[in-house]
Amino acid sequence: MTLPAVNITEIDGALGVLPPSAGKLHALVGVASKGPINVPATFGHTKDIISTYGYGPLVESACHYVDRYGKPVIVVRTASALPGEVSPVDTHNIGGSGPATGTSIITVAATPTPVDDLEIGLYIVNGGTIGTVGITYQLSVDGGRTKGALLALGTATSITQPNAGIKLDLAPGTLIAGESYTMTATAPQWDGTGMTDALDALATTTVAWELVQIVGAIDATTFDAIDLKIAGMQAVGKPRAWVGNTRIPDGGESEATYLTSLSGEFGTKSTIFGELCAGACKLTSSVSGRKYRRPISFAVGGRQASVSEEINIATVDTGALAGVSIRDLNGNVDEHDETINPGLDDARFTTLRTWDGYQGVYVTRPRIFAPDGSDFYIMPHRRVLNLAEIAVRAYLIHRVNKPILVNRTTGFILETEALDIEAGANAVLAAELLVKPKASDAYFVLSRFDNVLSTKTLTGDARVTPLASPEEINVTIGYVNPALQVIAA
Repeated sequence: MTLPAVNITEIDGALGVLPPSAGKLHALVGVASKGPINVPATFGHTKDIISTYGYGPLVESACHYVDRYGKPVIVVRTASALPGEVSPVDTHNIGGSGPATGTSIITVAATPTPVDDLEIGLYIVNGGTIGTVGITYQLSVDGGRTKGALLALGTATSITQPNAGIKLDLAPGTLIAGESYTMTATAPQWDGTGMTDALDALATTTVAWELVQIVGAIDATTFDAIDLKIAGMQAVGKPRAWVGNTRIPDGGESEATYLTSLSGEFGTKSTIFGELCAGACKLTSSVSGRKYRRPISFAVGGRQASVSEEINIATVDTGALAGVSIRDLNGNVDEHDETINPGLDDARFTTLRTWDGYQGVYVTRPRIFAPDGSDFYIMPHRRVLNLAEIAVRAYLIHRVNKPILVNRTTGFILETEALDIEAGANAVLAAELLVKPKASDAYFVLSRFDNVLSTKTLTGDARVTPLASPEEINVTIGYVNPALQVIAA
């Protein structure tokens, strides 16, 4: 025998979309260098996040949200199934036109344990011979965009990058002033099992949350695992949504190659719960102040969670994304800009763009990675319907097991009882969606023809008319000569 319950079934496809809050907290799930695993915890200060979880993508993303928007977060650290890696060392002579001429061979020490996605750089300021006092250098973890303090090597034969899990060994030989040594580190990564375990823990927390940001690269397999968990939450009366990112482009990977790769991997995938971002940006860290290369979901997820559910974050009125750049200091594109290289948006990914005449970086569209024809075209469609589902369910729970009168002739619900239930449901919908317009209309209708005496079941329909978001405005413009206008007699 089933338990008494209120069951809501979504319908999709009714809008005919053409193909192409401090209340509920923002949740983030991902890897960090320390801290409890699969234990949701709430934080309102960046120092507490850093103290608990150390370093890594989860810490960086959570601190970005708290710092930029002044709102608390729920943080869940996942288990790390795949260790981080460090690329071989590249050498650069003065000016960067060729390899370094210093004779010391610099290598990454055995068994590195990188904690984050970093662009490591060693920059020689004063040259000399290894083992002899006089060599000075600077370190960078963001590709040289910011550099650390000037340090003296002394007689040491190794250099440790602080808080990064990376050590460099320096073989006998010389280092030349002005030359540099670079390598790329990747953070540890969760797998599908680790992510689903973390989402299971998040699903059972009593702290109210609505949107979860998946911190870490999503592939086709983990896409399915994540979406299955969020769909499962919706099925048991906990409507939620997710934001995540694909892998970011490899160094030197062309726009066309990146688009082809992602289209091949995700072309058959779809969801009505999630927003899948693509591309990278340069993002100022709220932990260190450095400008790291990050998945754009770090900025998109935070902006999405910071606004009211009905807001389309593509509107310029929400402002440029703080601390985000996709062009270099000369204004040249160095990360994906949808206005310059369109295609990822058409493939249903959320991307970043620039607007002529406006400074900064903006969201192109907050795309739900939905199939063609779905009503869930952009994230506000998901978030607003979630509000409606929660409101209707919360009200109708009070009507479960509550006696009602039936018509003595037909056995169907008495009209006065039906009107009472409808009035209550419509009142909560109006309070949630129509007082501050988060939808154009919302209503609930109860069936008058349920054999409730036999089935013990009532049925009803809730419908929401969303706000419209015009994406194109066409204007004609030209000159007019008043002297040529016909004047009525």
